[in-house]
Amino acid sequence: MSERLVFDRSLYLPEAVAAAAAAYADYAHIEVTETPDAVVAAITDVLDHDARTVTNAFCNHVLHETISRRRHAAAPEVPGWNDAT
Repeated sequence: MSERLVFDRSLYLPEAVAAAAAAYADYAHIEVTETPDAVVAAITDVLDHDARTVTNAFCNHVLHETISRRRHAAAPEVPGWNDAT
């Protein structure tokens, strides 16, 4: 199975698609390319799992990464909040 997914830049962050592709590298080959309006993920060679399940989980991960990164970018800096000391 081969799946081509198009993530519109007005909704999804390119770095979120790239992070999700890296997270799913053990499950499938995911090639990410960028256009001016979108980020395209081509999913091929799904290994030992249902291809539809991997594709759906990958899409959910892209959404999660986008939300997390946008929240982090919008959050005010709080001194001492995430210090490792």
